[in-house]
Amino acid sequence: MSSLLRDRVWIMLSEIAKRGVYPLHASRLGIFRLPVELIDLSDISSVSNDLKSSGFKMDSYADRIYATHNWTENGIDPLTQEKLSADLYITVEIVTGEVVDLIYQIKPLEFFGDCYWVRNYRQKADNNAKMIIDTAIRNTKIGDKLIAHYQKAEKISLESAITKLETLTPLAHNPKTRSTTAVPPASVSAAPPKPLQPSVEVAPKVQIAATGPDTTIVLSGNGTNYSKQEGPIDPNFKSKRQVVGTFRGIKVWGPIDPPGQLGVWGTQVTVDYDICIADGACIEACPVNVYEWLDTPGHPSSDKKTFMAREKDCIFCMACENVCPPQCVKIFQKGT
Repeated sequence: MSSLLRDRVWIMLSEIAKRGVYPLHASRLGIFRLPVELIDLSDISSVSNDLKSSGFKMDSYADRIYATHNWTENGIDPLTQEKLSADLYITVEIVTGEVVDLIYQIKPLEFFGDCYWVRNYRQKADNNAKMIIDTAIRNTKIGDKLIAHYQKAEKISLESAITKLETLTPLAHNPKTRSTTAVPPASVSAAPPKPLQPSVEVAPKVQIAATGPDTTIVLSGNGTNYSKQEGPIDPNFKSKRQVVGTFRGIKVWGPIDPPGQLGVWGTQVTVDYDICIADGACIEACPVNVYEWLDTPGHPSSDKKTFMAREKDCIFCMACENVCPPQCVKIFQKGT
């Protein structure tokens, strides 16, 4: 069974799922979320072409790619001893964007007709869906991007990242072999190197807003610091930064220079606003509705952020930290 079972986000019986509406009709649904970005049209076409060459039937609509695997079941009618056959299929939907969602549903066997004689249909359909997913990750640019993510997030070598990808996708059809000496395309950045930041940051003066005792930070201004930052969030920021104010009772750790530099927000539920790209993964993942949207016009990473309005409700499940693509979220247990 695919190692992706460890990373499953949801399995449910429901009529709708996140990131759009998917009619299920009480069918089983598997959803996987990968912390990679797939928005370039050439990359999306490359993924579709690679899967087509692997033997899947391909289709696409808007930001979605559909890969379908067909198979035939043969059997004998237990009453008449007549030879029977049924053409079955399973489809995996790849939702592209700032994160990649891999979705599949197992239709009831009755959908394909009077196939009561087919045995272990759901298990076969589930295995075939995993095979499509493993192939999509292993044999396409999704795999290159995931390798680059592992290298950056876990600080591991290219060889270790490739090994991790291969371990994750044992069911891949005609698995692609990657070189341990070449750098995956997804890990090469065209952006110029950023200058080193000092280990201790000094907070500049902050504008004070006359909006009540719980709010001393304003999000508007004429700040000139527009350096876009990359993740992950510094887990030791509390020893390097100073609290420069509050916003609706939430602490803000400087330096800040609105609107281009906003610092780190929160105490237990913390988000580095200079890294946040507002993809909404944390809002969707949080089971207790800690977050809400906050407008931050003028910020170079995104013009809105996920605001920990109900920080005290956090149950420390770490769901938001685990699904954040740029890794801008850090959860601290109380007392840390």
